[in-house]
Amino acid sequence: MLSLLSSRYTRYLPLLLLVLLGSTFLLFERSSSASSTLPRSSIYDYTSPATHCFWPGTDTNDESAAVSDSKIPATKDSVGKMKEWMGWGDSEEVDEDVPSAEAFAWEGQLPDVVPVSGIERYMLAHIEELQQGYDAKHDYEEYGLKLGNISLSAYTAELLETYKEYLLPPGTPPPNPPPSFLPTVLSRLSLRPPITPLPPRPDQVMTTEKSVDDLPWQFQRWKEIMPEWEIKYFDDKALKNWVKGMFGGTKAEEIWTNLPRQVLKTDVFRYMAMLVEGGIYTDSDTAPIIHADQWGHPYNHRTSPLLTHLSRILSIATSPHLPSSHPLSSFSPDHAGTTIDEELDVGISTGKSTIYDGPLVDDGAELGQPSLVVSVESDAIDFGWHNWREVGLSRAVQITQWTFMARPGHPVFLDALGRTLRKSEEMARKEKEAKKNGKEFIPETALEWTGPGVFSDCVYRYLISRYGFKPEDLIHKKDPLRVGDVLILPAGSYSSVSPFGDEQQRNWAASWHGFFGRWRGADPGVQEFERLKKLKKEAEEAEKKAKEEAEEAEREAKEAEQKAKEAYDQADKSAQEVEEKAKEAAEEAGRKAQEASDTVEALEEEVEKAKEMAEGISDGQDNGSGDFTEIREEAEDEKMSA
Repeated sequence: MLSLLSSRYTRYLPLLLLVLLGSTFLLFERSSSASSTLPRSSIYDYTSPATHCFWPGTDTNDESAAVSDSKIPATKDSVGKMKEWMGWGDSEEVDEDVPSAEAFAWEGQLPDVVPVSGIERYMLAHIEELQQGYDAKHDYEEYGLKLGNISLSAYTAELLETYKEYLLPPGTPPPNPPPSFLPTVLSRLSLRPPITPLPPRPDQVMTTEKSVDDLPWQFQRWKEIMPEWEIKYFDDKALKNWVKGMFGGTKAEEIWTNLPRQVLKTDVFRYMAMLVEGGIYTDSDTAPIIHADQWGHPYNHRTSPLLTHLSRILSIATSPHLPSSHPLSSFSPDHAGTTIDEELDVGISTGKSTIYDGPLVDDGAELGQPSLVVSVESDAIDFGWHNWREVGLSRAVQITQWTFMARPGHPVFLDALGRTLRKSEEMARKEKEAKKNGKEFIPETALEWTGPGVFSDCVYRYLISRYGFKPEDLIHKKDPLRVGDVLILPAGSYSSVSPFGDEQQRNWAASWHGFFGRWRGADPGVQEFERLKKLKKEAEEAEKKAKEEAEEAEREAKEAEQKAKEAYDQADKSAQEVEEKAKEAAEEAGRKAQEASDTVEALEEEVEKAKEMAEGISDGQDNGSGDFTEIREEAEDEKMSA
């Protein structure tokens, strides 16, 4: 039956196909004349590159959709690029003389579009979700961390204020275009990947020393291990010239020049140098174990997978941010109407038209080479150092500051620069007030003022603000981690054993540090810390001695008490023994007395018997009186004796 039906309708199959084809063509023609609910200007301005391929030209009959030539890509470029992406040929095949309506019949149709700003707000919401559970008070008390505001928009605004306040000469408008490092900083803070690769890491090692002649001989190993790298030495004069050349006339230069100690200047300089130039900064008492390109490889990815995937989606999109009034801007109700850049209004040209928009080549937060490579200095939590503050650490899980590697324009260094400059102003103000009041002023140590304490705060702040990576997530880690554009080596990687001996290197060894610490002798804060540490040690020793003496006295008292108790017990025992002996003697005397009494009674009976016998004899035999008298006397003697 089925075969009969099939053969019957086979002849009509071509006709049915023609009808379906005609219907499809008719529907297509009607749909091509439909209008979008949004003006095409919105589509041109706010959607991805693929969208432009559906609107290659302008429609002169739609005034609301008119767009200037500067905003609309040429038909050749739009259609040609899409053909190239899809493998349909190259842009040279496009006929520029063909009207746009004929060149692309889908003009006016709204394709399925997810606004870039919607993805961005979704990423921001996810970052805030990852930040949940972060307790600033707990992390300060337990780890010593002082991160500040971890909101990404507030963090970005603060860095821009740092730039305006400290890195621009007073009374001058922001430069246009901005300095080379600022767009890079903003690009790394943006959730959108850049359209061009960010500046690469220069192959240079920078260090500071009072004189080149004072460099430790171990430092030569940097050139031996990495001969193709440039080594830059900065003495005190070179530092001054560099700061003046980069930030001359700014508040930053003024504060830096007036810093009271050279160690503070070298700390601030390394943040400036990495922000502007990049490369490797390392103290002069260091030496590499392996080439810098091998540091931390291979590593484990610890970026949120969702952020990674969304970043890759954004890397193929190009668009400015959707305004809050745009119908497509309601992707995330929790963040509707706000984007990172809309919250920033600091009057600075950021260059975002060339930094934010466009497809990514192979760079950005989740792609390309790391932009910052640091190492944990020590993990006091993992080591069980509950007294980490007393052993000279500023943070429980401290980030190494004597060596780091970076590409220019990283937000961590702008944050570190802003914090150290503000702290320097605070120290100067407090010192002035103390002198005015005739009081002694002891500033904070370099470790806390400009050193690893503040630098650790800046690294942790960037990780949690940009990627939702909490400080506690770095505890107990034994392998290198990649979080966004930051590569973090495990504890000890920048302070491995000496490469000049035969001792076996630890895992992930990158460099050696001599810990010469020549700056400590000139640091009032360190001196005060050491003085207090010495006083504390002396007090602890005195307390320990007093405790030992008290314990000894207590021991002696216990021994005396024990001896007294033993003497008492012995006396009691002796008394009991005497009592027992007396009792036994009494019992023995009683027994003997009883025996004597019994003897007397027996003798008395014998005497009575003798008397009776004597009387009988006396009566019967007079000649026996003499014997009786003798017997009686003997009986009396025995009685007396008893």
